[in-house]
Parts: sequence; structure tokens; C-alpha cells
Amino acid sequence: MKNNKNIEISALRVFSAVAEAESLTQAAERLGITQSAVSQTIKQLELQVESQLVVTRSRPIKLTPSGQVLKGYAESIINDTRRMLVDMHRLSKGGSLPLSVGMIDSFCDVAGLRFMQKVKPFTSKLALRTGLVSPLTQALLNRNLDILITSDPIDEHPELQRYPILRDPFVMIVPEQFAQSGKVSCEWLASNLPFVHYNRQSRLGALSGLIARRLNIDLNVNCELDSTQTLLRFVQSGHGWGFATGLCLVPYPDLLQGINVMPLANGANARHLTLVCRKDELGDWPEQIASICRSICDEEIVPKMTHIASWLNQQAYSITQMPAI
Repeated sequence: MKNNKNIEISALRVFSAVAEAESLTQAAERLGITQSAVSQTIKQLELQVESQLVVTRSRPIKLTPSGQVLKGYAESIINDTRRMLVDMHRLSKGGSLPLSVGMIDSFCDVAGLRFMQKVKPFTSKLALRTGLVSPLTQALLNRNLDILITSDPIDEHPELQRYPILRDPFVMIVPEQFAQSGKVSCEWLASNLPFVHYNRQSRLGALSGLIARRLNIDLNVNCELDSTQTLLRFVQSGHGWGFATGLCLVPYPDLLQGINVMPLANGANARHLTLVCRKDELGDWPEQIASICRSICDEEIVPKMTHIASWLNQQAYSITQMPAI
């Protein structure tokens, strides 16, 4: 490749994938091409710019100073190209475009249908994927999702854009026979009852462990479970107590019979639902969709939480800014 030839956008996309990967093999897997094709593209780029761009012998891959400069230009050009395609697609489709949205189960269980009803009329095609935080996060990073509504802001990826949606407070769920008219403390529970834990590999499990450390209590973990529904059944049957969030409880009113939902540390602990997307690819759509999600929270989700426990009205609410750490 000669120096007087234009660099192709497809080559910049390959270089950008390499810059974000740990190896050429990983970059090739994300792009769906062979490792040799990735290696050849990088060699052609290096010939064109007359400078080494990547130290491939390093694990993970490292960019040279020239590579760092090209990375900045590549990201800008790729984002401009995506914005152009989005704008052209909108014009050709009367202002609408297809949208692939990921949504954690706890939010979808309560708001998924209403979300589809409000957003679908503005898209040419709306696809919804639900599940746990980790696989949905990977789907967004792999470009299999356009937007993700999640409890993990994915802070380790500064190239992503975030729109806060909901403060979802943690609560204690306690078998009725141990609740002692609502006066029992988490310290007493930790000392006297087994703890029913969310799977520690999950986002809710990790946050539950963080809360216990903040409260300086040792949890006598009886079992680890993957779903709120199963966790509630265990607590309901008297096998222990646990942590959950207001949103997680809303879909299961029948399973709350025999369970006391109690405040935890005066509502100081909460997870925050956020809309996450890639920067500058969807125009003002992410902001509009985040606003729709907040309206669903205010009109439907928070009232349902308040029906479970009136004091949740002071702890659960829509947000437009993430709290300071």
C-alpha cells in the first residue's frame, strides 16, 4: 500500500478493534474475520503511515506512540461515519431506524412491555434482549446491542455514554416469624440467622457483599441463588434472610406473603439503573429513550414499590445524574 493512497475506513475499524483487544486473535473473533486478515491489515497500515503502530509481541497488545495518535483519529472518523449512516438511514426510512436494546431481567419484568409500547412506534424495528448484567454488557461491547439498560454503568469503558434512570434501593427481606414487629436489626439477623445470598458472581451478589462490608457484618451464607424468585421462596419458607432491591420485589407480590420488607441502613444503599450506549452513534435517541424510561419509573415502577412498603417512596425515584462516590 503506497503512501499516497487513502486509508480505508474498514482498515481503521480493524485497527480500532486491535487497539481495544488483548491479542490479534481476540480482535479477529470480535470482527468475525481471520487472524491473518487482521495481521495483514495492520501491516498495510504501518506501510502506509511509515511507522510501527502495534507491538504484537506484548500481552496484552500495546500501541506505539504513532498507534495512539492513529487510534484517536480512527475513533473520530468511525464515529462520524456511523453518525452519517444513522442520519441517512433516518431520512430514507422517514426518520426511524432499527434499534437493538438490552435490558436486565429485573427492569424488563416490570417495565419491558410498557417500554416496547412507547419506543416501538419510533423505530423501523425494535429488538429486545433480556438477561443478566454480564452477558448483556459483553453484547453491547461486541456491538450486538445499540443500547443497554443495566445496573452496571461499565465505568471501565470511558468510550461509552451513560444516562442515569432510576435509584433502586436495597432492602432487607426477613421471614415474618423473625421480624419482631419490624424492630430487628441487620446486626441481629447476621448473628442469628443464615443469609440467603444472590450468586456472588452476579451484579446483585457483588453489591450484597459490598453492603455487608459497609455495615461491618459477617454473613452466615446458607446458599447462593441466581434468581430473585427462588431467593424469595427460600426466605418465605424460613431458611434465612437476605438483601434485595425494591425493583426486584415488584414482580412477585405473592412471594412476599410471610415476608417482612424492612429498611436497610435508612436507605443509604442502592443500585442505579443506567442507559448505556456508544457515544455519538444514535443522535438524541438515547436521551429520549432514557426520558421514556424515567417516566415509566415515576408513573408505574415507584408506585408499585410504594405499594410493597410505603417508605420506599422516599428511597426510590428517577434520576438524571449519578450520585457522587
